Amino acid sequence: MKILINIDIKTKKPTMMIRILLIFFLLSFSLQAQQILPINEKPYLDSLQNTIQVTKNPVSKADAYLLLSDYWRSRDSLKSKSYLQNAKKLIGTNELMKGKYLFYEGQYFSTINPAKASRLFQNAIEILKPIQSKESYSYQSALWYNDAIANKEKGYPFLINSLTDKSLPLAQKSGDNAKVGHYYSQLATLLMYNSQLEKADMYNKKGIALLEKYAPGSSSLFFAYLSGNTIFLYLRKNPAADEMLKKAEAMIRGFPESVNHPIYYYTEATYYMGIGENEKASASIDKGIVLARRYRQLPLLQLLSIRKYELLKGQKKYIEARDFLSNILSEKEFPVEVNNKKALFAEMSGINELMGNQKDAFSWLKKYSSLNDSLHTENLKLEISRYESKFNTKEKERLIAEKQLEITKKNFYLWIFGIVIFILLLLTVFAIFYFTNKKILAEQREINLHQKLRETHQAEELKITKAILDGEERERERIAKDLHDGLGGLLAVLKINMSNWATHNTPDQAPGFNKMLGQVDTSIFELRRMARNLMPASLNNFGLEPAIRDLCDLYVRNDLNIDFLPVNITNEIPQNIQTNIYRIVQELLSNAVKHSEATRIILQCSQSGTDFYITIEDNGKGIDETSKSQGMGMNNLQNRVSYLKGKMEIISEKNEGTLINIQLSTNIK
Repeated sequence: MKILINIDIKTKKPTMMIRILLIFFLLSFSLQAQQILPINEKPYLDSLQNTIQVTKNPVSKADAYLLLSDYWRSRDSLKSKSYLQNAKKLIGTNELMKGKYLFYEGQYFSTINPAKASRLFQNAIEILKPIQSKESYSYQSALWYNDAIANKEKGYPFLINSLTDKSLPLAQKSGDNAKVGHYYSQLATLLMYNSQLEKADMYNKKGIALLEKYAPGSSSLFFAYLSGNTIFLYLRKNPAADEMLKKAEAMIRGFPESVNHPIYYYTEATYYMGIGENEKASASIDKGIVLARRYRQLPLLQLLSIRKYELLKGQKKYIEARDFLSNILSEKEFPVEVNNKKALFAEMSGINELMGNQKDAFSWLKKYSSLNDSLHTENLKLEISRYESKFNTKEKERLIAEKQLEITKKNFYLWIFGIVIFILLLLTVFAIFYFTNKKILAEQREINLHQKLRETHQAEELKITKAILDGEERERERIAKDLHDGLGGLLAVLKINMSNWATHNTPDQAPGFNKMLGQVDTSIFELRRMARNLMPASLNNFGLEPAIRDLCDLYVRNDLNIDFLPVNITNEIPQNIQTNIYRIVQELLSNAVKHSEATRIILQCSQSGTDFYITIEDNGKGIDETSKSQGMGMNNLQNRVSYLKGKMEIISEKNEGTLINIQLSTNIK
């Protein structure tokens, strides 16, 4: 058996084992990115310590404790926890500080207990969501990113979606361009180890551009240069890769105590291996291993060791390579995670096979199998059977072959059964769809029928309403004419006769006579007012706007002011529609004058195309709920509004006045 883990360095593509270990190391190593650290860390630490000792502001002091806890969590967990506890004592009831504390507590548990870290991150997100500030958005972006890392077993798509859908938009919303650049670089790292090199190059360049401008001395820019080196190496652009490496080396050169040296030596070794300079690569790996052990950088120590192993294996120094892998697995101070152990077990199996140690190769493969969740896969069973065949009798080989045949038959029957079930499911779904669709169509036909009946009923009601309103207007016109021509004429003649009589009689009778004459004048005025209400002459002679203005003037009193505001009213509205609009305004004014006890009424009438709008507002005592829907006047008003296909809205509060809005259509056939 040959495990396809090592790939020729000349292909410039990472091996399976390196991809598994490297991607999650680089991502977890960048979890401290909330505090985009400078390469020269000492002044940064001194500044935080000074803040703790000098400042009296509990929020500033808590922030310093949290940042120190995050700095020390991968270097000294006890010191990190102590700073975290000190911060907790200072946060109080500040919701933003509560969210920040949960963020850093999740940071602390990110490598110890990822599941707990994820819960803390999600709790922090819920606290910070309602807080709309740049700082809140910045922390939310980091929380989504770190939660994705805590759930890295969900795979590349989950990580990339969290970064592009959550972290990057929130970082951009926060206005923190350095953080946006950092996340572009992280996205490039994910794409690079997912073999999307062109996209990785594009995003890394965007990240570098932002970081060079907004965080020129940061570790984030340093990591972006290292990512650029690896991307260009895989793209076979060695000069560009070398330029990236030189930029990273220039940043770190003056700081020999920086904890970033091990990752630099790892990248440098990878570059030298890629261009075939194995001696230089070996020297870089040795330097990196010493420093990674000193700074307790477990994943990086393992990566450097594996690079050393690959180098030895490529030189066909199989014994040394095997011993190097054994040392990694037997390391007690820096134990290997379970997921990484599987890759190492598989590699141990492969190196032993190359050495001809079939028994050891089989033993390591069984260890790999015991950690693998997919033991049922047929390929792995065949591999195990092949190794067993070298140490068992022909009878066992026959039994294994029979078992395999039985499994094949079962799989065949399962396949046939699955096809049958699938066809039955398709038929069931089709039947459900057919009958459901048929039922929906029947219901729709019924709805359409009811709608048609309602429309027919409404049309009949409209005809009846129109007939009633037309008849009412004709009757008003007849009564007005009879009053004006008949009774009005008689009263006018009576007044003339009485005036003539007064000129021929003695003055001592004048007071009583004048009183009767005044009563006749009042009767004539009231008769004319009634006739004008029944059929205003100005509406027929001059149009709607003058008629409404006359109506407003009619209702004005010493204790009541009426403001009429016409807008774009034309005389092109059909006469019967003008009449109905006039009656609606008349009813509104009449109700306001009679019942509102208002001192001011504002009436606005406006026209827009075929729509006519009426708004009347008073400062009276308001309308109670009963009056809004009862009374002949309100019923007549509603009938006319409905006839003109209109809508009416009444807004009224007790002692707060009344506002009525009406929208009508002038396009009624």
